[in-house]
Amino acid sequence: MTTIIKPALIARCAAMLCLSLLLSACGSDPAPTPTTAPAPTTAPPPTATTAPAPTTAPPPTTAPPPTTPPEPTAMPEPTQEAASDGPPAFQMPPPTMTMLADGVYHYFGFFTSSLVVVANDQVLTTDPSNPMRAQSLKDEIAKLTDAPVTTIALTHEHYDHVGGTGVFPDAKVVCQWNCTAAFALTALGDVPEVDETFDDFMEIAVGDKRVQLHYLGPGDGDATTIIYMPEEQIVVTSDMYEPRALTHKNWVDDKNFVGTRRILNTINGWNLKHAINAHSPGTDLVDLRENVEYYNDLYDAVRAAVDEAIAQAGGASFGAYGLFDTLPGTLQLDKYKDWDNYDTSFPRHIQRMLLGIYHGD
Repeated sequence: MTTIIKPALIARCAAMLCLSLLLSACGSDPAPTPTTAPAPTTAPPPTATTAPAPTTAPPPTTAPPPTTPPEPTAMPEPTQEAASDGPPAFQMPPPTMTMLADGVYHYFGFFTSSLVVVANDQVLTTDPSNPMRAQSLKDEIAKLTDAPVTTIALTHEHYDHVGGTGVFPDAKVVCQWNCTAAFALTALGDVPEVDETFDDFMEIAVGDKRVQLHYLGPGDGDATTIIYMPEEQIVVTSDMYEPRALTHKNWVDDKNFVGTRRILNTINGWNLKHAINAHSPGTDLVDLRENVEYYNDLYDAVRAAVDEAIAQAGGASFGAYGLFDTLPGTLQLDKYKDWDNYDTSFPRHIQRMLLGIYHGD
């Protein structure tokens, strides 16, 4: 039975271990240093095309390699092993490759998801993330087929998703054209060479399978791409939602909440059997539906406050200015108070939705 690691628990244990090692070495108190993540932009217009042909492959297996988790919110619980001379040790859950349809798989490893589509002589995958995870993904794909990865479709421009493409030397890298401005900044990470961009829509043939790339506007980042396989009824989103968890406050500054709501409502109307999201091992549609409801409830509550404030100011938009100071501390949605990160991050969600309603940010 797979257990789940919560980042807060990992951080506490790592801190305890560091403390005990430092105290035993030099008898002084350590001071931890936090880290934060980057953010992108938008760019010039693009080009679009399609990709190659063939069929299917055998079912999956799993294999171990361990390391450290990535960015967002609610994460799997850790496996604990007794340590004789210090705090409990933690093990990264082994990667899994789950068949969702004939020749279509969900790889989940290092707390990040990738779609894998296999044909006779080619493979499409998504978001290698970094060289170490990309190698694990490559090893797991090799258990399904001898065919090389020929296409990598990126879900958006954030650096914790786009690295590691060099592990697949035969692959063409595709992303929505807004990603190119972020990659031009080269602020951090293993920035990929992009071979092909698209504007609003692109369809790639992988054997007899159709993989559609949809740009429905900004969501998490500016190049938010929704991947959809209409026949298999599978959708892939990245950093748009987590199961019964709010996106942690550290990661919302580059998230367009009005855009995210629009995207989730759109894909919720598609014909679906599986919904893959970036940092969860499951594909249950319940997680998508619950988050659609959350974003709609948040929008409705914030919009009502904005409309009332503007009305009280005689229709002037500046009447809503004061809400930026007051609303995050007063608005509550008790229906979601048992979700992970509600206590720490809900006020930031209110601010971001308020900004989205007020000027589309």
